[in-house]
Amino acid sequence: MWLKRKMSKKVFRQLARKNVKKSAKDYFIYFFTLTFAVCLFYMFNSIGAQFEAFQIPDTLNYLSAAQGAMVGISVIVCGIIGFLVVYANRFMMKRRKREFGIYSVLGMENKDIRKILMKENILIGSTSLISGIALGILASQALTMITGKIAGIALTGFTFVFSINSLIAAVLFFGVTFFFVHLFNIREMKKLKLIDLIYAEKKNEEMAEGKKRSSLMLLFGLLLIVAGYGVIFLWSGKEFFKSMGLGSVIIGAGTLLLFLSFAGVMIGFLKKRKSFYYRKLNLFVVNQLGSRMKSAGASIAVVCFLMYMSVSIMGVGMGMGQSAISIKDKAAPYDVSITEYYDGRLPEDEVRAKGIKNVLTEQNSKVVPLLGETAEITFYQLKDLRMKELYGESLKDEPDVRKVMGKSPVWVVGVDDYNNVTAIQGKEPVTLGKDEYAIAYDMPEAREMLKTYERHHKSPVEVGGTPLTMKKGGLYKATLNDRNVLINPGMLIVPQELAEKSEPYMSVLNGMFSGDKKAGYDAYVDDMAKIKEFDYVSQKDVQVEIISNKLISSYIGSYLGITFLVTAGAVLALQQLSQSADNKKRYALLYKMGAGDSAMKGSLLTQMVIYFGLPFGIAAVHSGVIMGGMYRHIQYLSAGDVARNILLAAGLAVILYSVYFITTYSGSKRILKL
Repeated sequence: MWLKRKMSKKVFRQLARKNVKKSAKDYFIYFFTLTFAVCLFYMFNSIGAQFEAFQIPDTLNYLSAAQGAMVGISVIVCGIIGFLVVYANRFMMKRRKREFGIYSVLGMENKDIRKILMKENILIGSTSLISGIALGILASQALTMITGKIAGIALTGFTFVFSINSLIAAVLFFGVTFFFVHLFNIREMKKLKLIDLIYAEKKNEEMAEGKKRSSLMLLFGLLLIVAGYGVIFLWSGKEFFKSMGLGSVIIGAGTLLLFLSFAGVMIGFLKKRKSFYYRKLNLFVVNQLGSRMKSAGASIAVVCFLMYMSVSIMGVGMGMGQSAISIKDKAAPYDVSITEYYDGRLPEDEVRAKGIKNVLTEQNSKVVPLLGETAEITFYQLKDLRMKELYGESLKDEPDVRKVMGKSPVWVVGVDDYNNVTAIQGKEPVTLGKDEYAIAYDMPEAREMLKTYERHHKSPVEVGGTPLTMKKGGLYKATLNDRNVLINPGMLIVPQELAEKSEPYMSVLNGMFSGDKKAGYDAYVDDMAKIKEFDYVSQKDVQVEIISNKLISSYIGSYLGITFLVTAGAVLALQQLSQSADNKKRYALLYKMGAGDSAMKGSLLTQMVIYFGLPFGIAAVHSGVIMGGMYRHIQYLSAGDVARNILLAAGLAVILYSVYFITTYSGSKRILKL
C-alpha cells in the first residue's frame, strides 16, 4: 500500500509537470499576470526599506503614515488580484474539462484529478511567486532611485534594498489565494458530471438578449457620459475629490449602457450595408462580434471602466504628488519656526516684552545656542474686518482663494517685523509712508485676485485708528514662517506702530542654524519634546511631510492604476482566448468551405482589434476628459509637467495593453491552428 501510494504521488507529479509544460502557452497569460502582480505587491510595499536606505528622519511619523497607506491600498489590491486569479483559473478549467472527462473514462477517480490540479497550481503558483519576487526585488532598486529623486536625496553609493516584511506578506497573500483557488477547483469538479466534461466543448456561453431598445439605451448612455463630464468640469473647482468620484461613477454607468446597447445597434447598422456585410468573411466577423459583445457587454464595460480609471488615477496622482513637491522649498524657507499662540500657555506681555528667543533661553533651550541669523514677527488681526469683505468683488472668479479665506479676519504685520524676517531670505526691505499699506502673500492662486484688488480698490482701510491707502506696486510674495502649504492669500503690511495697536494672534521666531544642520535638528527635536509652551516647525519636517504626500499620491496612483490595467488586460485576454477555443469548429468549417488562412487570420485580427480597441479607445476619451478637468485645479504645474504625467500614464497603459493584445492574438492563432 505504501509503495502504491508513493508511486501514485510520483505519477501525479510527473503528469502535473507534463500538463503544465504542454499547456505552457495557454498558461502564459495566467503566469505573466501572477508574476507581475507579485512584483507590484513586493515593490510598492518595500518603501519602508527604501526610507531606511536614505536615512530620512521621520520624527513626526509622516513616512510611517505613507507606508501605512500603502499597506491599506495593498489590501484592496489583494482583493482585485484574488478575483483575477480565480477568474483566470476558471478559464483554465473550462479549457480542460474534456481532458478531465477522458481521465475519468480511463478510470481515474475524482480525488486523483483534484490532486493533479493541486500539484499544477502549486507548480504554477510557486514558479510565479519566485519569479515575481525576484523581479520585484530588481524593480524595487529602480523605485529606490525614484524615491531618492522625489525626496531630493542621492545615495552616496549603491545600496541593495531588501524588505523581509514585503517578502513574507507576498508569500502569505499568494499562498492564501492559491488555497482558495484549490477550494474553487474542488467545488467546480464536484458539480460536474462526466457527460458535462465529455461534451464541454460543445456548450457555449449563452445570455438572453434584453428587451429594451438598444438605440434608447445607447442614447441614454451617451447622455450619462456627457453628464459625468459636466460634473467633473463644473464642480471640480469646489469639491475636487467628490467631483472626480461622482463624475467617474456617472461616466461608468453611461459606459455600461453604451456597451450593453452597442452590439445591437452595430449589427443592425452593418447588416443594412449589404456591400460590406457580404464581402469576404465580414458576415462571420459581424455576427461573432455582435454575439460576443451581447453576452460580454457588462464585463467589457467593466474593463473600460478599469482602464480609464487606471490612466486617470495614475495621471492625476502623479500630478498631485508633483504639485506637492514643487512647494517643498518655498513653504519652509527657514531652518526652524517656533510659534507662541496667545492662548494662555504663557503670559502675552512676557513673550512680547522679552521675545521668544529670550524666553526659550530662560527655559534652557538647546536649539537657541545653535541658531545664527534669527528674526521674530508678530501677527495681528483686525477683528472688525473680514478678508472676504476687504477683497470683495476681486474674489468673484477665484473660488479656491475664497474657500481658503473662509470667515477669517484680516491679518496684519508690522513693516519692521516683515523686513527683519524677509531679510533672512535675502529680500529687499519694504518702505511705507505713514498712511500706506502693502500686501504680503504666498498663495500662488491669489496673485490674479490681488492684482485685480490693487487696480480697483480705492477705499482706505482703517488700522489702529488710521485710514491707510494701498502703496503703488505694493504686492509682495513672501513666506513669513514655515508651514506645509502656501496658504496666505493676502495679509496687510502696515507701519509698525499701527500694527502694535491691533490684537495680537501669534508671534513666531524664525531662524537658521549657524553650524551643523544635523546637530541643530537634534536640538530642535529635544526642545520640542521638553518645552511644551511653544509650537515647533522645522524645514526638515515640512519637507518630509511634503515628500510623504508626494509618495502617497504618486505611488498609490501608480499602484492602483497598474493593478487596474493588469486586471483589464487579463480579463479581455482570457475572454478572447475562451472565445477562440469555442470557435475552433467554426474556423474548421470555414476552412472546409474554402476560406484561406489569410482571410481567417484577417477575420481573427479584425475581431481582436475591435474587441480590444473599442474599450481602450473609449477609455482614452474618458481619461482625457477626466485628467483635463482635474488638472485645471492642480496648482504649481507647468504645461510640460502636465503633458509628461499624462504621456507617462498613457504610455504605460499602451505598453501593458499591447503585451496582452499580442499574446492573446498569438494564443488565439495557435488554438485555431491558423
